[in-house]
Amino acid sequence: MPCVQLGAGYLTGINMAAPSVDFDKINLRTYGAKRVARQFRSATGWLEPGEKAAFLAVADYAKDGAILDIGVGGGRTAPLMLSLSADYCGIDYCPTMVDIASSRFPHLQFVKMDARNLTFADASFDLVAFSYNGIDSVDLSGRLEVLQSVHRVLRPGGYFVFSALNLEGAAWGDHWPDLRVFRAAGWSLNRQARAAGRFVLGGANWLRLRPFASHGDDVAVGNLSAHDFGLVTLFTSVRVQIQQLTDTGFRVASIFDPLGHPVSPEGTEATTAPWYHFVTRRLLSAQ
Repeated sequence: MPCVQLGAGYLTGINMAAPSVDFDKINLRTYGAKRVARQFRSATGWLEPGEKAAFLAVADYAKDGAILDIGVGGGRTAPLMLSLSADYCGIDYCPTMVDIASSRFPHLQFVKMDARNLTFADASFDLVAFSYNGIDSVDLSGRLEVLQSVHRVLRPGGYFVFSALNLEGAAWGDHWPDLRVFRAAGWSLNRQARAAGRFVLGGANWLRLRPFASHGDDVAVGNLSAHDFGLVTLFTSVRVQIQQLTDTGFRVASIFDPLGHPVSPEGTEATTAPWYHFVTRRLLSAQ
């Protein structure tokens, strides 16, 4: 698969014969759905050990610094970031999520904003966070725009911590029918009935979005089981994700898998986890 030059980023091309896909139209519809809003409204705490390990790695540096929380959703990460610093701002490009976060934490600042076009001044933040694979909700060129925008608003030496889906991992293989929805519902008849509804919805979404799937050597567009197969997402290999970061002016300090195990920041290890947490740092001007 040929490589394409997109601005400062060196990215592996994807199958251009696949139908074009409007990530924003599809994903904003799903994120704004009532069933998804309920999940984000009740979410609390760390998602997994890997996420916690990534943020603990920058805790000393970020303490009392300015923090930008991108893709804040229902505000799950807000209390976690506040344990590092009270200088906090959360943003999301979905109005429904901004409303939920604002209602849960009315004393905090949440703003509707697109990570591809951050309107903050240059070098405004010590730490930028983008959790829950949110960076995968935009297309390939959008990924590069996010990295460039984050790099601009970070202070030299500041950290960018985010998670991203792994093309070489199990999440890329998600497919319908997904019987896990019934196992997770337990034995309650009411919960099983709701699970049946989600099962049917997942199948409809899978069939609707499957034509947009496209696979390259290091980058792919696909569908995963989260939110009843209602999202279209980007998948990247760890190797090309590191390359994107390096070309944008970041240094990869560390990488953690979901269980919190460290992975080589050089991208030299075989990587099969469904996603990874990246701890990256904007290079100092002298570097």
